[in-house]
Amino acid sequence: MKPNCGILASLAVATVCLTTVATTPAARAQLNANGAELITNGPQTGPGDRSGAQSAAQNVRDSDRYESVLRSNPNYRAARESKECGPIEDPAMRANCLATFDR
Repeated sequence: MKPNCGILASLAVATVCLTTVATTPAARAQLNANGAELITNGPQTGPGDRSGAQSAAQNVRDSDRYESVLRSNPNYRAARESKECGPIEDPAMRANCLATFDR
């Protein structure tokens, strides 16, 4: 018996096509109010994004502690200024950032 090369070639092409379709990731899309397609991979949330994760009162206490340490510890203040304002290259924006530490 002689194998039919046409059938084998068709099966090989079909296998390649099905494998490609099966391994290609699917994109999820939504339509906005204008009918434009919005492609998204879903919401990205962190532990602090939940509304009940931290109370407002706790947030105020933490902010007060941060301000207190910032005022009382010059090394900590310098480290925070460097971390928050150091990467800013624009002189006016950098001066504005450093001014926020003088409050």
